[in-house]
Amino acid sequence: MSAQQHRYRATVLVLGDLGRSPRMLNHALALAEVGAAVSLAGYHETPVDGAVLNHSQIHLCRIRSLRRAPEGAPRFWFLLVTALRAACLLFESLWLLLAGTPRPDAVLVQNPPTIPTLLAAWIAARMRGSLFIIDWHNFGYTMLSPRLDPAHFVVRLAKTWERWLGRKADAHFCVSRAMRRILIDDFGLVPPIVLYDKPRELLPLLPARERSAAARNVLSRAGLTLPSDTALAVCPTSWGDDEDMHLLLEGLKRWDAQAPPSPLLRLMVLITGRGPLRVEFEQRLSQLSWRRVILRTAFFDPADYRELLRTAHIGFSLHRSSSGVDLPMKIMDLFGARTPASVLDYGPCLAEQIQPGQTALTFRDSQEFAQRIDELLEGFPDDPQILERMQRNIEASFPETWLQAWQRDAAPMFQLDSRPT
Repeated sequence: MSAQQHRYRATVLVLGDLGRSPRMLNHALALAEVGAAVSLAGYHETPVDGAVLNHSQIHLCRIRSLRRAPEGAPRFWFLLVTALRAACLLFESLWLLLAGTPRPDAVLVQNPPTIPTLLAAWIAARMRGSLFIIDWHNFGYTMLSPRLDPAHFVVRLAKTWERWLGRKADAHFCVSRAMRRILIDDFGLVPPIVLYDKPRELLPLLPARERSAAARNVLSRAGLTLPSDTALAVCPTSWGDDEDMHLLLEGLKRWDAQAPPSPLLRLMVLITGRGPLRVEFEQRLSQLSWRRVILRTAFFDPADYRELLRTAHIGFSLHRSSSGVDLPMKIMDLFGARTPASVLDYGPCLAEQIQPGQTALTFRDSQEFAQRIDELLEGFPDDPQILERMQRNIEASFPETWLQAWQRDAAPMFQLDSRPT
């Protein structure tokens, strides 16, 4: 690797938990793999993947995770706490970007959250003569919709602010073609590069018939047991407002109430992850009693999580986009493990990532969700033809890793070869 590449420095800023920001971890890892020295800044709430944590070219920087307004707080209190929190994070982020890290050639920031992330990154990039690059995962102003009406002046102000700061960036990435159209037509940005989420690694295909035995080994490390003749479904979640866990419960309730086939088929659903709504969900879960469904929550470290996905028979995605144009990265985790999924259909942009009926099945309500479970598990456990066909389809449809796509599409945006020697 040339000395010129080794001199390149990048700061990756995430005003969120690094352990639950896999796309930004992938950016940092890709930059490091091409020789950049990376300062990766964010909250340290859950374990960071060992590939990132132990990389000699990546230095982790901690930002304090300040408390958000509690769920159900009055609107005035929500706005006040959010404003104070944003002000504190702005000063802490600026201090880190201007004094706590070496001068970078590029500052890459995740959006959302928009406030104060974009302002801090823009100021720091201009003061230090760095490229200012935004990776658009969604829109910050649409993330306010669970709390505020879309016509609320705060939402309209947030959109204006997001659009204005977005135009200050030197380059953009985004997660879908549908999002790219909005960023060009509505925001007036320099055309972004569509950088689809991809699996970081392509795990060897494990046939559906062999997954139960392998799953038991993974689950035992978490103190869980998979009964015989029970299919394992994994539902990765960050426990946020953009995941419809109510629909998950309603769909499972419908499936459990159906006349069971002979022999009796059971389903263990393991909901993974950590986040703000998990405690409330677990309290609700303790009141449920089903015949055929075993529902559990658990958190796995990154290595066990990948192995869990590889041994699961099916996956569920309950992501419901606030903008309608972002794509759930957790589907890519499942596809990297060659695991078919049942995916909540929230808009046409999903077709950019999945092939309905080939790599995944989609549903729009609890009744359809229950039907999709039956379709996926047809013939289980002795003759799961649909599962194995979809596994092969996934393997054929996703031959490329994140790093391969990044080096082709993203690396030129960082101008890695144009730094002075």
